[in-house]
Amino acid sequence: MGAPAPSPSGRPVQPAQPLSSTSSGNGSGRRGAPTTQRSDVRPDWRDWDDLTIRISFLPPLTTTLHLVTYFKRHGNVTFTEILGVRKDKALVRFSPPPSQPCWGDRMAIEIEGQLHRVRVELLSRRGPEAAATPGGHTYPAKRTLKLAELQFGLFSQPNEFMVMQTIENTPGHDFTFHMDLKFTKLEITFPCIIENPRQSDPELTCISEYKTRIFFSHLANLVVLEEDGSTFSVIIPLQSPPIFFRKGDEKRSHSLEKSSWNESDRWNRTADIVYDTAWFKDDRVSLRRQQHFVDIARWTAYKVTFTKSESNVLVWETMRKALRDFNISIRDDTADSLRTVSARKSKFWETLEPIATGGNLALLAATEDVHLPYDVRYQLEVCISQGYFDEVNLGVDFLRKLTDLSNAQKRNRNRAKDLLTYVAESGGPGAGDGLNLYPKRFYDPMALFTDKSALRYYPELGVPSHCTWVRKVIITPSTMYLSTPNPEPSNRVLRRYAQYSDRFLRVQFMDELVKGRIFSSPKSEQQNALFNRVFRTMANGIEIGGRHFEFLAWGNSQFRENGSYFFSPTDHINCDQIREWMGDVTHIRVVAKYAARLGQCFSTTRALTDSPISQSVEEIEDITRHDWCFTDGVGKISPKLAQYVTRPLRMTRKMVPSAFQFRLGGSKGLLVVWPDLTFNQVSLRPSQQKFRSKSTLLEIIQSSRFSAATLNRQTITILSSLGVPDAAFLELQTTQLIDYDKAMEDPATAMRLLTRFVDQNGVTTMVAQMITDGFMRAREPFFMCILQVWRAWSLRQLREKARIVVEQGAFVFGCVDETYTLRGYREPDQHKNQERSSTGPSSEEFPQIFLQVPRPGCPPDDPSSYMVVTGLCVVGRNPSLHPGDIRIVEAVDVAGLHHLRDVVVFPANGDRDIPSMCSGGDLDGDDFFVIWDRNLIPPERNHPPMIQEPMQPVELNRDVRPSDLIAFFVTYMKNDALSTIALAHLAQADRLEGGPKNPLCVELAQLHSNAVDYPKSGQPAHLKASLRPKEYPHFMEKPGRSYHSRKVLGQLYDVVRKVEFRPNYDGAFDERIIRRFALTDDMLRKARIIKAQHDRALRQIMNQRELGTEFEAWSTFVLTKPRAGSDYKMQETMGPIIANHRERFRNACIRVAGSREPKLLYPFVAAAYHVTWEAVQVAIHKAKGRLSVDQPLPFISFPWIFERELGRIANLDQDYQVDSFPEAAVDALMGAEESDEAEYEHLLGLGVFAPTLEEVDSEGVSVSAGGDTPLTQPTEPEEEVIVLDEVETGLDELEKMMGKI
Repeated sequence: MGAPAPSPSGRPVQPAQPLSSTSSGNGSGRRGAPTTQRSDVRPDWRDWDDLTIRISFLPPLTTTLHLVTYFKRHGNVTFTEILGVRKDKALVRFSPPPSQPCWGDRMAIEIEGQLHRVRVELLSRRGPEAAATPGGHTYPAKRTLKLAELQFGLFSQPNEFMVMQTIENTPGHDFTFHMDLKFTKLEITFPCIIENPRQSDPELTCISEYKTRIFFSHLANLVVLEEDGSTFSVIIPLQSPPIFFRKGDEKRSHSLEKSSWNESDRWNRTADIVYDTAWFKDDRVSLRRQQHFVDIARWTAYKVTFTKSESNVLVWETMRKALRDFNISIRDDTADSLRTVSARKSKFWETLEPIATGGNLALLAATEDVHLPYDVRYQLEVCISQGYFDEVNLGVDFLRKLTDLSNAQKRNRNRAKDLLTYVAESGGPGAGDGLNLYPKRFYDPMALFTDKSALRYYPELGVPSHCTWVRKVIITPSTMYLSTPNPEPSNRVLRRYAQYSDRFLRVQFMDELVKGRIFSSPKSEQQNALFNRVFRTMANGIEIGGRHFEFLAWGNSQFRENGSYFFSPTDHINCDQIREWMGDVTHIRVVAKYAARLGQCFSTTRALTDSPISQSVEEIEDITRHDWCFTDGVGKISPKLAQYVTRPLRMTRKMVPSAFQFRLGGSKGLLVVWPDLTFNQVSLRPSQQKFRSKSTLLEIIQSSRFSAATLNRQTITILSSLGVPDAAFLELQTTQLIDYDKAMEDPATAMRLLTRFVDQNGVTTMVAQMITDGFMRAREPFFMCILQVWRAWSLRQLREKARIVVEQGAFVFGCVDETYTLRGYREPDQHKNQERSSTGPSSEEFPQIFLQVPRPGCPPDDPSSYMVVTGLCVVGRNPSLHPGDIRIVEAVDVAGLHHLRDVVVFPANGDRDIPSMCSGGDLDGDDFFVIWDRNLIPPERNHPPMIQEPMQPVELNRDVRPSDLIAFFVTYMKNDALSTIALAHLAQADRLEGGPKNPLCVELAQLHSNAVDYPKSGQPAHLKASLRPKEYPHFMEKPGRSYHSRKVLGQLYDVVRKVEFRPNYDGAFDERIIRRFALTDDMLRKARIIKAQHDRALRQIMNQRELGTEFEAWSTFVLTKPRAGSDYKMQETMGPIIANHRERFRNACIRVAGSREPKLLYPFVAAAYHVTWEAVQVAIHKAKGRLSVDQPLPFISFPWIFERELGRIANLDQDYQVDSFPEAAVDALMGAEESDEAEYEHLLGLGVFAPTLEEVDSEGVSVSAGGDTPLTQPTEPEEEVIVLDEVETGLDELEKMMGKI
């Protein structure tokens, strides 16, 4: 961060003595030294916190390095900035002030050996900087204490701090504890004297200065210890590593492109505190870290010790009060109750891998009976990486016991793996009654082998065949975090190599958890250690569970989030062979494009493996005019084949989608239904065919569907610059704000908004149906929570992104008019433009489109509810940064296009295609917004489109190698400036005259276009310093310099208030479902078991994506900002994940119910609702009458995987089978889990825990490999039962139970 500028007045304080240089260069006296002193300056400047001087008449080409080099002889320079149009002025700041004056009217300073005469003025003292805390108090913004000692360690027991490394004061180096309230952080600066661990020569010792930065958001607790009469200590326990810096070379910290320098520029990020990082450059990345002077990944508890002087105590008390205002708990303790103990070396890794670690014969003999299979080893490392275990607590006995449990495997169930999965998903044992600063930690792992909850933990339900179990690893600068395998939608590669599924890893590179995404730093060396860590991981691989994982490739969506796939080779298959199978891309010599083509194979798709017909592919020509391709990425599919595509995807049967985004071998793009194709025909164009591939299956990513159009900050800025009045946007937003509030109480308003504001995942349509089914009238708690989270999400999107829903608009795929009926775009005729009437262009001048969408308020899956849009429209893509990115078109009704719904059809005629004018779009699956609201159609129409000037990619003179891919991946991470450019454009468009039309903004728009192409061109877009904003509008919520924007975005922002979502369980469960059926204990027991599995799986989804509530997960209206990626991408990603989660548990319930026939399925759905109600009653009982968000809340979303069936059950035209609303037997339910183990065994026979579940579509048709089989009869046990070993839970009861089904 740059240091703050001096006070606005900049009033110079005249020095008491004019400082003159040596007269006329005669060589007498010290250069720049003071000679006399005036009497009008008080000598108290020496007591200031810092001191700033202003220098005038600097010579040309003076740099910040010149100034620091000269003035550091006078004192510690902390900041300098070169000012003025001619760069002839500068500020220099000292902290603390220099011991002697260094300013005067006439001075000579030395720059590169030459003396230059300048004027130096002392500026007035900056007022003491203060900061307000959330507690309403004001304190000095910065406070610093000198350290006496710093200790790094860990907690080996709740009351035992184990010291692993001690740092003592070293003369000549900073050793401080610093609090900064303005930027809400603590910083500990310390020197490290590191001896060469490989040699004992003291001359090989290195001394470096390090700094760790701890944000207040990372702090929960501090413990103050009274050590003795002369010192006191503060223990800082952190749940994950903070960020570390190493002080670098001063010269390298300056840049010719920057006009300012701050002492913080000398601090470079570091991932290790070791003697020499080069020693590890060829090592694989693993959890085990050796020869680290400070293991910053594991030693996350710090003990800072201070001398108990009066000044130190006063400063600490100020710090203490301020930190408490930030909700940081600070407690006092004694050295007796919280012991400090010496380091104890763990033998965990040597025990686990005695041969690999060079163990001696005695160790080998002691551990020969310790052998864990890979899936158990992996899960053990999950627990260590996430902080549930520390190696210091894991001994040989634990590993032996784990081995015994693993060897006792029965029915394909590994109890050791299940126990470790329990640990990883339990959230930890909790804080308990005493002091426990690490509530996640299991300090006594051996106790788990007698823990009934741990031993009862069962494997998860199977997953649908189009999903797979995915292992994910997050690599941070200091460590890595492994995740329990999680079911996710599959892709071509994972399907092809399904037998090796446990050898694939999804790897994502992130900064420390407290920071999130690794931000690019194109022309800075400060984060090079982070990028070196990424490079080393990709080049050397990852070691997990004794397996070596190598870099494979990345998916295109992964790439944007700094992720890729790794694979652990076997004797039969390696990464080169997999890449070769993926496709022949050897003809591509551009590294970025090569990677993008391989990335096609990792798109999340469903392959039509069970289609009774295969596709017949023909090639048709692209439509090209004037070097513009009108059909870029779009092909055709026959109506018959589209029907077969729809069935296994479990889409609605009422209407076949008009278009499908697809992959087929090396081809990609969009397939649009056209009636001129027969039976199984698919027509592909050259623009869709990217490479040759052995894969022949048609794979579907998604189908066309309608969602409402929305404005955002970029589109509003452009429409405003084209003449749309501010009132149009403000009126739309005001209406929506009123309606969102009203919708919480009025079903009619809620119904109108939900049916018109259709989201991309179709959730609002589902919620609207719930209103129709009467759940809003009943104030059903789950429904009301979903309604509230939708409102909170909508208001947050309004405030943070100006996301205004446009009812008269649509957001749909784009395709082309294969009939050549629509009028195309014509380049403007200059002569006609001069003769044009003052009323503006006639409609004949606009290109035409065709759009057919649902009527407002009608369901989007009913063909009879559609309407054809006519009249003038605005069409564009996101993001739009150039005024020409938004086009005005005329929507017309064409009978020959009526079979196309939920797509915008662009003309195949004209001088240029429309999509390419919309932010450089094409038709391979791009979404376009179309708006026909008259108030949003700008008076200035069809601003000239941006002149595309793509950067030419660099081709190699040889074949692309994996090492080229790795180098490009890391280079992209360092140089990607897409978001930075977009934010710069937003700020400059708000500040500059003309907004996005300003030449500077046009340059930024072109730069943004190049940044978008970077993943394929391999050419980065660099943001020049002259294009960077100096200040930001307030609505961007940027720290530092900002101003209150009066333009439309500022006005929109000011109107919307922040809304927090707090789940409310106060409503009564719907008695129409609770009383509908008389449910048996046997059915309720089964429902409880499936609910426990459902809740566990949902919690895993929430934990991996850091979601706050189950309602955000179920609805995909996520309120928490993702660490990496955009909010929009989070909703897009969550859609298929939560859909697959629902499908997985629907299938399990249908299996247990025995059929999807209503007379069998509906009672089980009601049982699911009943046991959810029971869980809430138990929670209320434990909470003594009232639930609070501050305590663990039971999940209530389980029955809503059957949201349609619940609505039908609630509205059945039949009498209740239960006379009155029942009373929950809370005491019996609280002990029910003890007897559920036998029930799990029984469910094994139903195949519920099979690796993959047979998939059942919405109409009751099985789509497994066996063909279409109605599930209207009970499933035969012979087909479902898994071979079971005899167990203590009783096969007799199992057979008896199976006979009932």
